[in-house]
Amino acid sequence: MILMKTGKAEENKRKKREALMHTAFELFSHEGIAHTSISDIAEKAGVGKGTFYFYFKDKYDLRNHIIAAKSGEIFIRAKNALDQTDLVLLEDKIIFLADNIISQLENDVITLRFVYKNLSWGVFESAFIEHRDTNIDFGLVFESAIRESEIKYENPLIMIYMIIELISSTCHDSILYGKPLPINEMKGYVFQSIRAIMRAQQVSPEKI
Repeated sequence: MILMKTGKAEENKRKKREALMHTAFELFSHEGIAHTSISDIAEKAGVGKGTFYFYFKDKYDLRNHIIAAKSGEIFIRAKNALDQTDLVLLEDKIIFLADNIISQLENDVITLRFVYKNLSWGVFESAFIEHRDTNIDFGLVFESAIRESEIKYENPLIMIYMIIELISSTCHDSILYGKPLPINEMKGYVFQSIRAIMRAQQVSPEKI
C-alpha cells in the first residue's frame, strides 16, 4: 500500500514538473523570457508559486532544463535513427546525426528559435551532457562512439564543441531565412566542414 502511494506521489510530481516545463516553453516562445513571470508560469500550469520553486531555482534554471529536454528529444530521435543504420566510421555517424537533427529543426522552427537563442556551451555541458530529464547519458554516447572508433582524435570534447557551434550558427539563418543559402544547399558545406574539423583532429597512427 505504501509503495502504491509513493508511486502515485512520484507520478503527480512528474506531471507538475512537466506542466511547468510545457507551459514555460509556450510562454517563453511567444512572450519572451523577460516578459514572462514565474507567477504567469505557475498560474497557467495550474500549480502554486511555491510548487515552482520546489522544482526550479528561477525561470532561467527552468529555461535551461527546457533547452536540455528539447535538445534531448531531438538527439534521442537522431540516435534511434542512427542505430538502424550500418554506419561504421565515426565521421559518417556524426554526419548522419547532424543531417537528422537539421531535418528535425526544419520541421520545428519554434524549437529551433528557442534553442538557438538560449543555448550556450555552459548550458550544454551542465544540462545536456549530464541531462536529468531523460534516461540517456549523452556524454557516454559520445565517449562510447569515440572510444570504439578505429580513428583516434586529438581532443574529442573540443571537436564535438566546434561541430555543435558550426551546426547551430550556420543552420539557424539558413533554415529560417534561406541565408546565405537555403538549408538543402547549405548542408553540403556544413558536412564538408564537419569532415574537415574531424580530419584535422585525427591522431596519426604512429602517435597512438
